[in-house]
Amino acid sequence: MSDNTNNHSQGFTIVELVIAVVVAGILVATLLTVTFTFYGNSIRNSTQSRLAVESQNILRTIVEELRVSSGVRSANTITDPNGPGGGWTTSNASLVLIISTPVMDSANQFVINPDTGDPYQNEIVYYATNKTLYKRYLASATAPGNQFKTSCPIALATATCPADVTLSRRFKDMTFVFYDQDDAVTTTLADARSVKMTIDMIQDAFGQTVEFTNNIRMTMRNSL
Repeated sequence: MSDNTNNHSQGFTIVELVIAVVVAGILVATLLTVTFTFYGNSIRNSTQSRLAVESQNILRTIVEELRVSSGVRSANTITDPNGPGGGWTTSNASLVLIISTPVMDSANQFVINPDTGDPYQNEIVYYATNKTLYKRYLASATAPGNQFKTSCPIALATATCPADVTLSRRFKDMTFVFYDQDDAVTTTLADARSVKMTIDMIQDAFGQTVEFTNNIRMTMRNSL
């Protein structure tokens, strides 16, 4: 009786190996594409959430300052030795907003000008350079006990002139529309009784540009 059993195992052919490699490559490429797409979307969503929070914080800061302020000025009245040559001007084109706010001392009490019976005024200037939004303080030099100090560009900051506050490095644009008592748009700041502020944020994330827009409208005291 003869044994016809074939004890030799047959291996993969070259064609089968090539097919297996191609299929594995397709599966890996698909998996990587799905993974990177999911990761990219997660990064962009996280970035947009960050821009939303940051823009909201900036708007809240401005709103709180406007609530206690005397109003918005068309130009600064306190000399800024580090300001632009012609001084600051509230303007959408140059991304500047000037807020006049009463001087307070270290006890958070108003510092009153005896000649007028009104508080002395400090000024806060919001301005942008490239994608960075800053806040500069201009302190009244004649107000005794003023808790404000005039601030300076970061490169020029000293112990006596602290650095401007950096609010955002993801800033794109800020616009503001003023309304009078009849709710009509006005360019005369003395007539403004409310303001709508719109801020645009921007940041690159995972090869794409992410943008976010936020806005708020509020009533102003405007007693200037």
